[in-house]
Amino acid sequence: MRPLNLRLSAFGPYAGSVNIPMGNLGNQGLYLITGDTGAGKTTIFDAICYALYGEASGSNRDASMFRSKYADPETPTEVELTFLHGGKEYYVKRNPAYNRPKKRGDGWTPNPADAELRMPDGRVFTKVNEVTAAIEKLLGINRDQFSQIAMLAQGDFLKLLLADTKQRQEIFRELFQTQLYQTLQGKLYNKFKEVDGQVKDENKSVKQYIMGIQVDKDDVLSIEVEKAKKEKMTTEDVLGLLDKLTDQDITLKDKLEEELGKINKNLEEVNQKIGAAQSVEKAKHIKVDAEKKLEEEESKLEQCASKFNEAKTALKKKTELEKEITTIENELPDYNKVDMLKEELEKLKTDNKKNENDLKTKEEERKKTADTIVELKKEQATFSDASAEIEKIKANLEKMRMKAEDIDDLSVSLQEYFTVKQKYIGAQEDYKEKDAIFQKKNALFESMDQAFRDGQAGILAEKLVDGERCPVCGSTSHPYPAVKAGEVPSEKQLDDSKKESDNARKLRDVAAENASGLKKSIETMENELKKKTKKIVQIEDLKEAREKIDEFKSECMNNQAIEKEKLETEQSKAKRKKELDESIPKFEKEEEELKSYIANMTSLLSAGEAKEKEKEKQLAELKKGLNFENKIEAETVRKKKVQHANELQDAYDKAEKNLSKEKEIVVNLKAVITENEKVIKSSKVLDVGAEIKKQAELKKEQEACIAQSKIVTSRLENNERIRSNIFSKSVGVAELEKKSQWIETLSNTANGQLKGKDKVMLETYIQTTYFDRIINRANLRLITMSGGQYELIRLRVAENAQSQSGLDLGVVDHYNGTERSVKTLSGGESFMASLSLALGLSDEVQSSAGGIQIDTMFVDEGFGSLDPEALDMAYKALAGLTEGNRLVGIISHVADLKERIDKQVVVTKEKSGGSNIKMVV
Repeated sequence: MRPLNLRLSAFGPYAGSVNIPMGNLGNQGLYLITGDTGAGKTTIFDAICYALYGEASGSNRDASMFRSKYADPETPTEVELTFLHGGKEYYVKRNPAYNRPKKRGDGWTPNPADAELRMPDGRVFTKVNEVTAAIEKLLGINRDQFSQIAMLAQGDFLKLLLADTKQRQEIFRELFQTQLYQTLQGKLYNKFKEVDGQVKDENKSVKQYIMGIQVDKDDVLSIEVEKAKKEKMTTEDVLGLLDKLTDQDITLKDKLEEELGKINKNLEEVNQKIGAAQSVEKAKHIKVDAEKKLEEEESKLEQCASKFNEAKTALKKKTELEKEITTIENELPDYNKVDMLKEELEKLKTDNKKNENDLKTKEEERKKTADTIVELKKEQATFSDASAEIEKIKANLEKMRMKAEDIDDLSVSLQEYFTVKQKYIGAQEDYKEKDAIFQKKNALFESMDQAFRDGQAGILAEKLVDGERCPVCGSTSHPYPAVKAGEVPSEKQLDDSKKESDNARKLRDVAAENASGLKKSIETMENELKKKTKKIVQIEDLKEAREKIDEFKSECMNNQAIEKEKLETEQSKAKRKKELDESIPKFEKEEEELKSYIANMTSLLSAGEAKEKEKEKQLAELKKGLNFENKIEAETVRKKKVQHANELQDAYDKAEKNLSKEKEIVVNLKAVITENEKVIKSSKVLDVGAEIKKQAELKKEQEACIAQSKIVTSRLENNERIRSNIFSKSVGVAELEKKSQWIETLSNTANGQLKGKDKVMLETYIQTTYFDRIINRANLRLITMSGGQYELIRLRVAENAQSQSGLDLGVVDHYNGTERSVKTLSGGESFMASLSLALGLSDEVQSSAGGIQIDTMFVDEGFGSLDPEALDMAYKALAGLTEGNRLVGIISHVADLKERIDKQVVVTKEKSGGSNIKMVV
């Protein structure tokens, strides 16, 4: 890739549009980019990198920072690059996102990022991402690789020189894409940690199981159990110990079960004897209690019989009450008829009252509607047809709108005219200034030219010898030879002065042409504008028209406002007339409907009042044959009589039930007494106290045996479970331990952690291949730059045993045969070493990227730290880079390089702000 032409507009320190014809630098050799600090030398490479990839060359510069702070708001920020690749010409253009002034009105509007790439076959890419992807595919490298290959910045390659293994790992990881090896290292380490954790967890589980082994404290095997818990016994021995404990507890459990059977049998016999004796004693107590209870219940039986006879006598009143209840129930339907007549009569009264009120309301509504119709018809008579007046006002408003547009157009034209006129005045001043400069430089040239010719004659006269021929006129006599002037300009000075005079003349001519063009534009605009002002505002003087244009605008706006107000008034009147024309017939129809409704309501009210009188008569006749005032009173009396009858029946039923119950109790008590007398007579004599004592002793033995059996059973189950778990865990742990060992070895190898070995990780080992090739390429330059004194080497051993190694860098001093760290080099030596390393890295990155060839390189600063001899060696090494049609640009302000390198791109700061570029080829 070789740039042919680069154009920057409002980019970085370049305020305006700057064109750099890089094709003029040729196809091979060194050229210098020089200029003031901060003028924008590195920005040239930033612009090339931005045009290709949409990003700056360095990580500390963002695309959003490219907008020049010196640029006019109207000047667009953009970069155009034309370049050769593979013998074909390509064109790319980009602009970053920034805010630009609005085309209309005040304020700012976002200008989005955009890009365009034109291919030799006519294809055009227009989207930002599409252009970047096409460039990467075309060149075969991304932005980072391009920056590493084509731009060698002092800070960056010095950083690479002094970096340790860890820092170089990060740099090479990005350049040579070795992340996969780092990922593999991490996965191996994580897998080892995972399996190792599983082994520890499994061993921890086994230990927990062993700690749970149970044994009787008096058992001789308890000593062995303690050894197992203190981890003084193998897993196999622990399993054997658990087998002994299990066998022992099984035997003990069987013995305890046999002993418990004997105890239970003896206890059952004792319980039977005690139970029989207790039954006799219980029977005696029951007989005594039953006899006492019988006396009480027989007394209660007599009382119940008396109450029953009383209830039976009172029950005879129930028949008389039932007859009275039947009489009341027969009258109840008549009470319903009375209530129904009352409801109908009440409803008639309510409806008649409602109809009476409704009739009164409708009469009032009819009267109000009639009055409204009279008022609306009076208002209707006051309106005339407003449509003609509305159309007239609209026509006036249209004329005013057109005039307002003409005035606005005239205002814009006047503004443009006076703006151009002001530029013309500036152009005149510019012409006068450039003409003065030309006159001064031309006079200087003419005086130097005269002095030069005079000086040549004086030089020739000094060489004349009497008797020898003059080389000009051929005379052998020289009576009046010319005298050499005091100071004669050199031919180069004369040429430089002529160039300055010619350049000044060109600038003056351009200024004159610019002023002439503006004058013609003003004259054309003035003639047309005078006609327009006379037609629109009746004024020919343009200055007066500009001063009064705002008054015309204001007057036009006021007239429009007045007409709009008139239009609104007339439109309101027309709207109201239309509303009246529609509403009056509605009110008239409403009045007729009300009259019809009132007539119907009057007839309905008369019929309702007649029905009301008839219902009142029927109600009076029905009330004469009833014993109570209303149905509620009749129901109340009936309920009381029903309740009294029910109470008599309930009292009889209750007395009968109590009597029957008491008879049953007495019979049962007599049976209990008889039954217990039989038990007492059939019993044998027994020593109950002795049997109870024997029972207590047997229960105590039973409880002890059961408790001991539970302890043994629990211990047996626990130890059997522990043995099963330990056995299953021991098999899995052995497999995991084997797996952990080989994974740990593999992880330590990949991560550079093998004991007794160099701490070189797998990724670093891969990177050393690239690093060795970089060093070999770098030494081709360093040996030349250092006059054969220094050669870079890769150190095989780290500075300390704890650090990673493999990418540490040292230097061999062939003058004294020593080997030392690159950090011991002086400033100039460090620059030569780091530049060599950067050039070697650039070559290797190109090779790794598929042999991509970048025909243009930039080397940024650092030459100021070199002494003349070192600078000469560095210059020779850089000149060697230009072999094979390569163009190398050196960014520097070192004076010695300015003298050595003829082709130059000179960047200068302007006092008014911004920078400019001059090509010297």
